[in-house]
Amino acid sequence: MLRISHVKTSALTNYADQRAHDAVIVMPATDMELASKAAEVMSRRTDREGLLVIAEDDLRLGFIATANGIYSKTRSACFGYAAQDAFAGQYWLDYGLNALEKSGAGLLAFNDGRFFGKIAVFGLAMRRWLKSVYEDGVFYAGYRSHFADTELSVIALASGNLVFNPNALLIEVDYEKHLHGNNPTDESLYRKRAEQGFDGRMEPFVPA
Repeated sequence: MLRISHVKTSALTNYADQRAHDAVIVMPATDMELASKAAEVMSRRTDREGLLVIAEDDLRLGFIATANGIYSKTRSACFGYAAQDAFAGQYWLDYGLNALEKSGAGLLAFNDGRFFGKIAVFGLAMRRWLKSVYEDGVFYAGYRSHFADTELSVIALASGNLVFNPNALLIEVDYEKHLHGNNPTDESLYRKRAEQGFDGRMEPFVPA
């Protein structure tokens, strides 16, 4: 089972968990009731040990900055990210870690029920690979809420580092997803960075 911990973004400066874990999962949250329910299911439905950090974003830093903050304050072989509206299938983390370990890939895209491995909306990455991409974060820090996972996934795919196991089920349960568009500033940044190959990390391209 995963051990669940809770920290507010206002307390991140003083937060640190330097114990070595197989996996650390961050869950940035603004709805603590929803996040707690999601975390409990995630913890119960795995036999692998690790740490699940519910990061209550009381400062409204945004998903990206919150995830990067927890990344810098923890130690583990693998680092994952999920949202407060995640719903885990049985052995979700077991299948995910096994896929990473056997493939030697850098990033696993959980089966979110929507993108089927093309984008790691919820993902699990090897820290050694993440350090080769951004060095000090799981996501490019310029994004606030959208497209950071897309950039990470595209870079992983281009370098042969993206893996998918449909049994690693971590579904996004958002009944109003279709009512909300993408952050336009984040989308504009993504397009600009893609046309520059994400700072030379891959061949430049024009997003569809």
